Amino acid sequence: MRHLTAVLLLLPCMKAFAGSADVAQVPSFIPEAHIQAASAEISGRFPEMDRPRLETGMRQVARFWRKEDGGIEDYKKFCGENFFVGQDRDVLVDRIEEKTEQLSGHFNALRLALSRELNEDLGPLHPIDERFAALAPDAHLQEDLFKSRIAFTVLLNLPTRSLEDCLKDGPRWTRRQWAEARLSQRFISRVPAEVEQAAAKAHVSAHKYVDGYQIRMDRVVGRDRRPMFRDGLRLISHWGLRDELRALYSDPIANLAQQRMILRIMERIIAQEIPAAVVDNPQVFWDPEENTVDGKKSLREPDARYENWLKMFQAMRLQDPYVPAFPTHVARNFGMELQIPKAEVERLLISILESEAGRETSAVVRKRLGRDLEPFDIWYDGFKARGSVAVTELDRLTAQKYPNIDAFQAGIPAILVQLGFDAETSAFLAARIETDAARGAGHAWEPRMRTEKAHLRTRVPKGGMDYQGFNTAMHELGHCVEQVLSLYRVDHTLLQGVPNTAFTEAFAFLFQSQSFRLLGLEGSDEKSESMQSLDAFWSAREIAGVGLVDIRVWDWLYKHPQATPAQLREAVTAMAKDVWNAYYAPIFGVKDSPVLAVYSHMISYPLYLPNYSLGYAVAAQIREYFRAHPLAAEMERMCRLGALTPNAWMNAAVGADLSAEPLLRSAREALKKIE
Repeated sequence: MRHLTAVLLLLPCMKAFAGSADVAQVPSFIPEAHIQAASAEISGRFPEMDRPRLETGMRQVARFWRKEDGGIEDYKKFCGENFFVGQDRDVLVDRIEEKTEQLSGHFNALRLALSRELNEDLGPLHPIDERFAALAPDAHLQEDLFKSRIAFTVLLNLPTRSLEDCLKDGPRWTRRQWAEARLSQRFISRVPAEVEQAAAKAHVSAHKYVDGYQIRMDRVVGRDRRPMFRDGLRLISHWGLRDELRALYSDPIANLAQQRMILRIMERIIAQEIPAAVVDNPQVFWDPEENTVDGKKSLREPDARYENWLKMFQAMRLQDPYVPAFPTHVARNFGMELQIPKAEVERLLISILESEAGRETSAVVRKRLGRDLEPFDIWYDGFKARGSVAVTELDRLTAQKYPNIDAFQAGIPAILVQLGFDAETSAFLAARIETDAARGAGHAWEPRMRTEKAHLRTRVPKGGMDYQGFNTAMHELGHCVEQVLSLYRVDHTLLQGVPNTAFTEAFAFLFQSQSFRLLGLEGSDEKSESMQSLDAFWSAREIAGVGLVDIRVWDWLYKHPQATPAQLREAVTAMAKDVWNAYYAPIFGVKDSPVLAVYSHMISYPLYLPNYSLGYAVAAQIREYFRAHPLAAEMERMCRLGALTPNAWMNAAVGADLSAEPLLRSAREALKKIE
């Protein structure tokens, strides 16, 4: 999972969304009549060809000019003195690109250092650690760029481009024009520092809650009061619970009771029926079925899950009045981050859920399990070769190969060579990736300037890296390789990155799909290819429903901004059941499961989840292309494209628009081959 930072984000193209007109906006200080008068007076100083650009720039400046920036005459003077043409304009862009990388990179490095104790497993947390992590050193940066008039200079000289402009004209733009478009889009908002700080505080609070939500599985007991899981097993919700459940498909008959117990634990977490006393507590025994602690009833956890969720919503909502083009977090997520209208994303998710391949694949799963499907089978893992290898054996093999985090760090060059990168490129990449032991589930933290490293974080138990940790590490390695290539090898640092997080997730999925082979346990025959296609489709189908729930919850939040944690809990549960009943119950034969609401992203990574299904779609298109082209060389070429719009990037990368069809086609073809 990619780590979300708020440091001078590379904001994609703009397009206002309907349904958000009720959000109060900060009024413009400069009246239209004054803009027209000032423009007429100033434009005569410049060649006729540059006058339309000047008028556009003056309106863009006026949109964010406030009383404290100066009066009408100050505005007019600024515009007259800071509009540049010809070579002076080119030098302006070059200078800002260079300085922007330095600002973004250094603040990112500072955030990394301040939050290190919260993100890395460095021992017990001290109360001061959370305070440093909540400190947003760049909270004043955007406002400082406006107050110093750097932001105004950009807006005066570079027109901001709408999503419509990018889609229509982008294919004909030069790389320089793309870089200029991305630069101007950095200043489509002027959010006060105190609002930025509130968002940072909410993020830290949510992450602390999520990272600390550990279930001591070796203290989970059944009706016979005997522990059901191996000694020392401690799992984070939801990632660890889900991955353990997946690993138990190594023997689906013998492990069925354990899988059902994990599902019950998830249901208790969603409903907030889990006793507060059992969260990360090795001193008590918990029976999730009876919901007793040491054989007695215990107070449930308060609605902390939903309280943190609401805090995140309120923090995001504070930004609404200051982003005129995207006046809600929902609009910002789809218009700025994903660059795909919400309706199109929903259609893509539903196309995956409604595909007939879902019913056919479920029949294969049912046959392989030899029983009716249960809700946790959305995470069926038997299409992977590891489905036949016991989790204890996987852990042993992994720990033997990587006894500690340093061993994995040292092994990165060899992993990259096995994936097809040449020795020189592998060494280049490995030198710019630093591996850390994660306190939480794991993530990748990108560098933001060409002197910094990407940080790969995964969980490493004391006895050595286990398979969950290695599988996560391979996922995060995909992120890190993309992050390094799309920064160090791109021609304009203003274009660093990829179109949206779905694209970096696609590379992460591709790397993660190789984790079993890298342990020497999987071949590359036609059957394994077919199984890999079904695994990708089944996983995409699972997370598509989760993404729909995430979207619907945020729509609900904006309609019910005064909701209580209890009301949110009830609404989330109802929406999860609705999505389940519409798209899962018909093929599972089980109604009203709330399991789609278990994902912790919903609390700490607002509206991130749709990226995963998009990521599977992107990965399928790229994987299809890689069947006839080498992964390593082509991945570098793709990463050099940078942060274009999704369709522009995909067309340049593989020659087609972004689509779920390759994912669905590969599943249909795989089903024919295994019949």
